[in-house]
Amino acid sequence: MPQHIPDTIKKGEIIILVFEIDSTQEKWSDYDKIISKNEKNKAHEFQHLDDRLSFTKCRSVLRSTLSKWLNCNPNEINIIHRENGKPYLEHSKGIEFNITHTKGLAAIAFSIDSEIGIDVENLNREINLEQVAKKVFTTSEQSLIDSNNQNDKKRTFYRLWTSKESYLKATGLGLRVDPRKISVDPPIENKKHGTLKYENDLKSDRLRLIELKCPDPHIMTLCAPETSKSINTLFFNSRALTNLLLF
Repeated sequence: MPQHIPDTIKKGEIIILVFEIDSTQEKWSDYDKIISKNEKNKAHEFQHLDDRLSFTKCRSVLRSTLSKWLNCNPNEINIIHRENGKPYLEHSKGIEFNITHTKGLAAIAFSIDSEIGIDVENLNREINLEQVAKKVFTTSEQSLIDSNNQNDKKRTFYRLWTSKESYLKATGLGLRVDPRKISVDPPIENKKHGTLKYENDLKSDRLRLIELKCPDPHIMTLCAPETSKSINTLFFNSRALTNLLLF
C-alpha cells in the first residue's frame, strides 16, 4: 500500500488515487479545513452525512494533491466549470482531473492535457437491473447481461454502466446524451481493454475503457485516450490518506 502521493505527474501518465470512505471511522468535518467556502456551503446542502463526507473528503484530497503538484496553497486553487458543467482548474498547467465516489469508496483520476473520466459503483447497490437496462443499454448489451448466470449479471451490468458513465464524464456530455446511442464492448479486469462507439463523436473510437482493480464489492472503469502511456493506480486506507493531507 503506498505511503505517499507522487511528487509529480508527467505528460502521458494517468495517476489514480483510490481511497476508502468510512463513515464509522471519520466524519465530514475532518476534511473541511482546506476546502473553499463555496465547497463548504455545498457540503451543507447534502442531506445524508455519508454524501457530505464523500464530497468533502474528495475535494480535500483533490486540493492537497494539486497543491503539491502546482506548488501552491490548497486555498489558492480555483476550480471552475465549463459550459457543460465539468469542473476544471484555472491556471492548471494542463492538469485534468475527474472524481467518482460510491458507498465505501472514492477515486480521483489525474492526467496532463488529456480529458479522462472515471466511475465507480458498489455492486451491493439495490437496483432493478432489467428495468434500468432497458433505459440505458442497447439491445445487444442487454443480451450480454442476460447471457450471464445470476451471480454475474450484476457485475456485467455495472461493467457496462461504469463504461458509459466514464465516457460521458470524460467528454462532459452527461445527461444530454441518450446512453442507448453509445455502444460498448466492455473491458474485463486484467484481460482486455474495452471500446465504445458513439455516432455523434468521431473521436470516440480513439478512447479506451480500462477496468481498474479495486476492493470488493466495487467495480471501477476509466475512460482515457488510447495514447496514454501509463496508468498508476494507488490505494489508500482512510488513516494513511488522512495523514498525508495538508491540514
